[in-house]
Amino acid sequence: MPSGHINAMPSRSLLLLSLSCALLLATSACKTNSAKQPSPTKEEVVEKPEPKETHAEKPDSPDISPTLAHARGGVESARVVANKASLERAEALAAPKTPFEILEAKKSERSERDLVLVAVGDVSQPTKQWREATEGLGVKAFAPTQRYLDSGDLVFMNLENPISELEPSAKKTYAFTSPPHRLGWYFDVGFNLFSLSNNHIADADQAGIDDTLRYLEGERERRGVQAWWAGAGASYDEAEGVTWVQPEGKNLKIAYFSTGFSKGANVSKFWSESLVKRIEEADKQADLVIVSVHAGKEYQHVPKEDLAKIYRGWVDAGADLVIGHHPHVIRPVEVYKQGLILHSLGNYVFASRTTRHRKSGAKMYGLVARVVIQDGRVSALELVPTWVNNSGGWSLDSGERMPNANFTPLPLEGPFADVFFEDFAAWTTETGGTQVKRNGNVGRIELPAPEKTESAQ
Repeated sequence: MPSGHINAMPSRSLLLLSLSCALLLATSACKTNSAKQPSPTKEEVVEKPEPKETHAEKPDSPDISPTLAHARGGVESARVVANKASLERAEALAAPKTPFEILEAKKSERSERDLVLVAVGDVSQPTKQWREATEGLGVKAFAPTQRYLDSGDLVFMNLENPISELEPSAKKTYAFTSPPHRLGWYFDVGFNLFSLSNNHIADADQAGIDDTLRYLEGERERRGVQAWWAGAGASYDEAEGVTWVQPEGKNLKIAYFSTGFSKGANVSKFWSESLVKRIEEADKQADLVIVSVHAGKEYQHVPKEDLAKIYRGWVDAGADLVIGHHPHVIRPVEVYKQGLILHSLGNYVFASRTTRHRKSGAKMYGLVARVVIQDGRVSALELVPTWVNNSGGWSLDSGERMPNANFTPLPLEGPFADVFFEDFAAWTTETGGTQVKRNGNVGRIELPAPEKTESAQ
């Protein structure tokens, strides 16, 4: 029997086999010892006088205690093996099998090679913009989408401003900083993966970047939790370099990059040729490579082809997942070779009441993306559409109305989800992206399994 088959044998069969072996061994021992004592003949029995009381020693009885002890040990070993086999079979039966079973499973039920990454787009709560409303909301701004954040082993956001007590020093129309206690909100609701490469992270110069890194590190240490970030640093090499991510309880080595555009000297730039080389090198060591990118023309739902080519080039270099943001509106998704590209997730919690989207006719939707990693590869995606318009509501011809979001992303349902999926399908067609399959109020994509090589077949 090939090694390994014994583990597949039912536990009852193992016990019966061990008991049978024990009985055979005991019987064999009895026969062996009995054979040493010759049986008397009939005449010997008749002529033998009555035995007198004597202290002479009687012949030894066969000692089968070692055999029985050995048999009992075999039974116990068989029981241990059987219990282990039963436990392994139970765990195998209980473990989620399909990508969307993994998505819906409790985090504790996912295997060490499976995880869910939840990603949202831009988060910005500047100190001097809508302060009273922002402070009044606190973590309640995340409540309508909290159940999705809770499902993630990794929970990603683009942090669209430095965390600092400093005043913004950048000479531009919109320059932001955000007070340190708001970073605590993000940790409170579960974020643990941060993108720092964007056009606002250097709004307080390098001092603001240094503060942001210090507060991130302090929050992580104070809470005793895992958290990671990338995209800005004390040097450009640090900003563009890989951050290695390995969530507790997972047998996965994840390479994470954050890039975008910024005037900050120590912020990763998405057009950098050295970034491609870094992705190639990381791919040699990683199970999974993730690239976050902050780029694209604002309030345009269809990406320019030259930008899409850059994203695809990262997949060619070894990236498995590209997470886009910055345009303030959503863009389609694309399955390209072995990778998944989220062209833009739009705004998430963004303290702005701008009406600039009206000029281009853009729709103020957002996306909460739930990416399923199964056995170390991107296997599926779920998109939760949200309403993030902070400058007005949305009325349908039927009279139904979505309220002003007021800095709180609101999931779209029913007839509002109907309109969303019509719009998203049209933008996807124009982009040449991958159409999602609607499942209730969410959209889903399942990526094809990689083709088996001849050696693996």
